[in-house]
Amino acid sequence: MLGTYSRILLAASTLLCLQSQMAFADATRPSPETLDYQILAEEKHDSRSFTQGWEIAGDFIYESSGGYGRSFIRKSEYPKATIALEKRLPANWFAEGLTVIGDRLYLLSWRQQKGLLLDTEELKPLAQFHYSGEGWGLCHMDNAIYMSNGSGTLQIFNTRFQKQGELSLPSSDNGRAWQNLNELECAKGLIWANIWQEKRVIAIDPQTGDVKFQLDLKALGSSMKSSDAVLNGIAYDDKQDAFWFTGKLWPKRYLLKLNFPEEAAPSAQKADQ
Repeated sequence: MLGTYSRILLAASTLLCLQSQMAFADATRPSPETLDYQILAEEKHDSRSFTQGWEIAGDFIYESSGGYGRSFIRKSEYPKATIALEKRLPANWFAEGLTVIGDRLYLLSWRQQKGLLLDTEELKPLAQFHYSGEGWGLCHMDNAIYMSNGSGTLQIFNTRFQKQGELSLPSSDNGRAWQNLNELECAKGLIWANIWQEKRVIAIDPQTGDVKFQLDLKALGSSMKSSDAVLNGIAYDDKQDAFWFTGKLWPKRYLLKLNFPEEAAPSAQKADQ
């Protein structure tokens, strides 16, 4: 029989072997396929908006803008983007991501660890909900709400904002862990995420966390020089099966048609409203 010391050495060797195998698997995992796209339209966007959340629901597009003392939530007619309603938020509130489910809008705050539930008609606050840590991006799919916090892990909540679990991204990005997931959009059966301070968007499998596709959007907003003016804003138009992209303080928004490989094309659907 093995002695205690031998058993410890065996266990340690086994653990090191497993860790090496996992590290090798991540290091050799191929980078997600980069999708080509066509720009279908280029429209004006409010350059005062520090865009944090952006989502089309019915005949309106909803946008949240961040910053202490200047945060607001806006409802605009779609596709004209004519402002229908805008509500300022308290000075101590730093607005973050949003998502719309039915006639309810969920709005995150950055570091307050609480969010607002508003009605979509008048943007009137109905209730508050709470969560741990920072709130960044938000989207929903199949009655699950996904929240980013700047890490490589998404938090999963039900519609009462009770935490149900987490979704970690196992794929490595050229040997690096995925980090800085920001604004989210649930569309075509995938979770689309901006990478903070990069002009890149990734598409995440909601079941496994694998990164299926990525978009290189360096061609968009090329005139923006401010370090704050980062790509951040994804809104899917299910009627056109195309995505709008914009950024914080950007004067333009861009409608893109994505070209998926035929064998891996996701369905043309938006998350249930």
